[in-house]
Amino acid sequence: MALRDEYRRHSRPVLKTRRWQVLRQVILERDGWACVDCGTRRGRLEIDHVKPVRDRPDLSFDPGNLATRCSPCHTKKTRIECGHPEPSPERRAWSNAVTSLVADDATPDIRRKRCWTQ
Repeated sequence: MALRDEYRRHSRPVLKTRRWQVLRQVILERDGWACVDCGTRRGRLEIDHVKPVRDRPDLSFDPGNLATRCSPCHTKKTRIECGHPEPSPERRAWSNAVTSLVADDATPDIRRKRCWTQ
């Protein structure tokens, strides 16, 4: 529990301000509405504090300390910052398998199948 308490959301007061909402749009436009790590433009894009607010609260609104990241890249970076170990090879293989299933276009569309049987 101590690790969780140590890394609680220090950025929450920053994220609730109007200043943050405007700055978020500026950073998204600066980064071309794409993740700076993987380049994806799909899904939810998050604005990440490169140096965490808990360590450097003075850089909370500094555009040089902000970067656009997709949710998986942001989660990966945050896990490393918090000292969590890398996922096991089995967990990584499972994640890759699920991702490939979701991306597979060969999956039949149930709605279309129902239309054929009616």
